[in-house]
Amino acid sequence: MAESNATRADSDEIVLRARDLRVVFPHRHGDIVTLDGVGFDVRRGEILGMVGESGAGKSMTGAAIIGLIDSPGYLDRGEVELSGKRIDKLDARSSQNIRGRRISMVFQDPLTSLNPLRTIGDQLIETITTHLSVSRDEAKRKAIAGLEEVGIPANRFNAYPHEFSGGMRQRVVIALSLCAEPELIIADEPTTALDVSVQAQVLKLLRQLCQEHNTAVILITHDMGVIAETTDRVAVLYGGELLEIGDTQTVLENPQHPYTRGLIACTPSVEYGDITTRLAQIGDENVDQPPSGFENATPTSEINPSEENGNQTFIRIENLSRRFDLSDPWLARVMYRRSKQFLDAVDNVSFEIQRGTTYALVGESGSGKSTIARMAVGLLAPSTGQVLIDGHNLHDTNMTQSEHRKIRQRMQMVFQSPFASLNPRWRVGSILAEPLRVFELVDDNDAERARVTELLEQVGLSASDAKRFPHEFSGGQRQRISIARSLASKPDFIVCDEPTSALDVSVQAQVLNLLKELQQELGLTYLFITHDLAVVRVMAHNIGVLKSGKLVEEQATEALIESPQSDYTQMLIRSAPRIRRKEPLT
Repeated sequence: MAESNATRADSDEIVLRARDLRVVFPHRHGDIVTLDGVGFDVRRGEILGMVGESGAGKSMTGAAIIGLIDSPGYLDRGEVELSGKRIDKLDARSSQNIRGRRISMVFQDPLTSLNPLRTIGDQLIETITTHLSVSRDEAKRKAIAGLEEVGIPANRFNAYPHEFSGGMRQRVVIALSLCAEPELIIADEPTTALDVSVQAQVLKLLRQLCQEHNTAVILITHDMGVIAETTDRVAVLYGGELLEIGDTQTVLENPQHPYTRGLIACTPSVEYGDITTRLAQIGDENVDQPPSGFENATPTSEINPSEENGNQTFIRIENLSRRFDLSDPWLARVMYRRSKQFLDAVDNVSFEIQRGTTYALVGESGSGKSTIARMAVGLLAPSTGQVLIDGHNLHDTNMTQSEHRKIRQRMQMVFQSPFASLNPRWRVGSILAEPLRVFELVDDNDAERARVTELLEQVGLSASDAKRFPHEFSGGQRQRISIARSLASKPDFIVCDEPTSALDVSVQAQVLNLLKELQQELGLTYLFITHDLAVVRVMAHNIGVLKSGKLVEEQATEALIESPQSDYTQMLIRSAPRIRRKEPLT
């Protein structure tokens, strides 16, 4: 789908013009088309958002523009013009002159873009001298100015990448992308791995630099909130095709394609506590057909714990602390006269979770969320304090092995990455059967197979999936398998540690709705760990806000979102990207 003439600027304002792009990967069973007929313009000083689920063709579009399509793929058809001159037919040497100099790229993980063995100053100087005819002294002056422009002081010039936080590393990468004064920047998911507050800083910086340098930007993301906060126009891709393109606010307020409406409806919002369930054919089961029927989706209902269980304290965290010893070895401390160093990852945290409810812990990286999660399921011993489950101290050293096993059976954990948490060499049936065998919950093979089938069907999969390996499933389906495994021991308490942060927004909606349905059906109690306040509003009854290991605020969800008490909580809410609309899209 090419952009209509009505939306195009005059030719002298257009930095990039892409027409009818088609990318093909040869395969013995037939060619695989990953991009088909995509066309659009990008104007000087404009940020064009490119949004869609994994496999939509967003990153492939960027690769086709910059000439970095992985072999054996190739640009089968189409034209790419940069400032009025075609660049899709250039030889390898000419293409290298375009990359980095006239078109630069910002990738999702800054660690993959920076050499860990060289200082950031050296890397900036190398980039500048490669693309610009300047002396090394002039390159150093430009490098220092570039760092200061993105908020990094000159005294960090000789620091190494590992000495920076994730947000600071991404700032360095942005400085690298700008140092050769490019006409176009392609930013491929530049904030996905960042905390919400750091993400807001990076996006604000990107907008500011775009305006000051009059540089065109293509921002690739799956987050409609980021699109709403950052871009001037947005292009919606699905299955390698461009479904819709236009002014960002117009598209968000009046989306024309059902898929666009579905993406918006699936996006959790700080303002609204409901999300809609996306159709099964999107992403997981059938990515060949464009989506339809989102307009009929209805909001999920809120969970209301029963009166019988709602006032019963099931999990009690009392004065929980965890200190890590970061000291050098004894001999090194003696030789260099260094004192011991400690990190208080969790510092005297207390809260309660009522039976059948969800308690969310939110905060930035390093706030202590995951450390508490690991202590809550017994994977890490606290330095002080205790975890009480239905009145039993999980870390009581006087418990017998049998008593400890009974408590452990009542709790499970769902981890952030469904790719890392499932054994790739085991079939799904064996993965789900393992806890059944460990806790001796079935008597024979027939009972085991029946329970595995029940678990798969409980999370929306089929009995035949038991014979498949994890790599044969999509990310959302793998997380469903992880949830099924957590249900195998029939637990009362499940800790969900960032269970949807690695998923597309629509798959995230599916998983969140599944967790809510299972809670209603089975009366489960959740401790939900996340940095995303929009997800928290969908899931949680109560919220605790962590900062540097301390619990700075605790309220019921609606009260905290509407009237946050601490400055830190207010900052987190302000930083959350959001789609601003008058009412939820249904």
